[in-house]
Amino acid sequence: MNDRLRSYLTLIVAVIALTSAHAAHKKKPLPPPPIAIVINGETLPLDPPPLLEKGVLLVPARRTIVALGLDFTLSGSRMITHVGSKTVVLEEGSRIATVDGVPVALDAPAVRRNGALYVPLRFFTALLGAEAKFDRRANVVAIVSQLVGRMGIGDFTVGGMIVRVGTVTAVDVDSDPPTVTLQFNGAVRTIPISNNAIVTMHDVGVDVEIPGELTDVRPGDYAEISMRKNGTVSEVVDEYGSRYGVIAVANPDELLMQDGHVIVPDRDTQITLNGDPASFSDLQAGDHATIRYNVETDEVREIIAVREEAQTSAQSGSASISDVEIDAVRPLRAGEVLTVTMHGTSGGAATFDVGAYVRGVAMAEHSPGTYEGRYHVNRSASFADTPIIVHLRMPDGSTVAARAAQAFSASAQPPGIVTVGPADGTSIDSDMPAIYATFVTEAVPVNPTSVQLKVNGHDVTSECLRTTQFVQYFPQRRYRRGLVRVDVRVSDEAGNTATRSWTFTIR
Repeated sequence: MNDRLRSYLTLIVAVIALTSAHAAHKKKPLPPPPIAIVINGETLPLDPPPLLEKGVLLVPARRTIVALGLDFTLSGSRMITHVGSKTVVLEEGSRIATVDGVPVALDAPAVRRNGALYVPLRFFTALLGAEAKFDRRANVVAIVSQLVGRMGIGDFTVGGMIVRVGTVTAVDVDSDPPTVTLQFNGAVRTIPISNNAIVTMHDVGVDVEIPGELTDVRPGDYAEISMRKNGTVSEVVDEYGSRYGVIAVANPDELLMQDGHVIVPDRDTQITLNGDPASFSDLQAGDHATIRYNVETDEVREIIAVREEAQTSAQSGSASISDVEIDAVRPLRAGEVLTVTMHGTSGGAATFDVGAYVRGVAMAEHSPGTYEGRYHVNRSASFADTPIIVHLRMPDGSTVAARAAQAFSASAQPPGIVTVGPADGTSIDSDMPAIYATFVTEAVPVNPTSVQLKVNGHDVTSECLRTTQFVQYFPQRRYRRGLVRVDVRVSDEAGNTATRSWTFTIR
């Protein structure tokens, strides 16, 4: 091959490469920017942004509704808001919303994406009386509303009360009065909390509300703070989500739990292992972990991991522990007391920890070498298979730690009855319908033998299939047309009890 022919071939190859590169570049256009939301001329931060799916524009429900100055409640899979005196309800997965019980059809169902609940844009025009328009060229959703109640970023009024909402960024219980700092759409407010303010903890994952303390409110949670006209706080409602389980696989950037959930932390996730600060790389398969996440963004805010690595007896220097015992033979509920007894070297100072949840509970030496301490289960307790670790310190500085052979579980939260069927308020054609209810618990499982099911007041429990996750009843007889009432009662292994009733109609 001569030099001229080689030059021609080189030129042809170069042209083909450039043409292919240009074609490849044309095939991969830059992704469109996130869709923005503008409400009455004010642009909301894009977290989370609207989504366009199958030609339907989906808008993040909580952030948009609160920005309109309306209240927002998420109870399990049910979203509730109020427009004046009217109550608007929409179930996740449903395209039928109700206004004071009257159904209104939407063009798409409410769905959950990346942990946030989304509703179609028609939800705001048909149900909330707002004007809404999606400008595809500008990639902007413009919503105009004259709804009363809007007072500013993250503020609205309900029943004469001022409600401030946002993500908790700080809780200061040492100040006088204590304060909670909220952030909403970039605005930050620090709110003094009255001494007589009611604190309610709402675990959205299991749809359970329990009384709490201000110390239970954590950064990263979503909070609603209700204030009287004189500025004093009457109630703090802290919303969060939680999961509990065992780590199956610990990868460098994610955890796979034994129940199939994938946990991806971020740089702000707080991690503890056996009560001590830890890094993500410290976690291992087999560790028990409680995951706490933000209910609006699904961000993992806290991972509390427990590894049973302490010994049931130990010795170091002059300090020794021969055994540790606890008196709990089942999970405990709020108000009950756990007694921990340790035998070891006399003349020391002893404390015990309830995993990473409760630290430094004092123990008294009632007789030489026998130490005893008590933990009163509070109204926000929720932990399972947690080790009890006892620490003994002698006057010469020798220290030793050992754990009880038996793990400890406690829960103040009753089970959540999250899904029922046939769905509440529906009409069906079958006169022998399958009736069921599903359960969710956070730490302590359901006791299947506690489940009771009644249909029209008749106890059919003996004919049901009962498990830790659901109860199911297939009727062996036909029911008459008309209204059917179902009552379910269930308890967990700690004795916390939940009930739910609903009705459906046989046509």
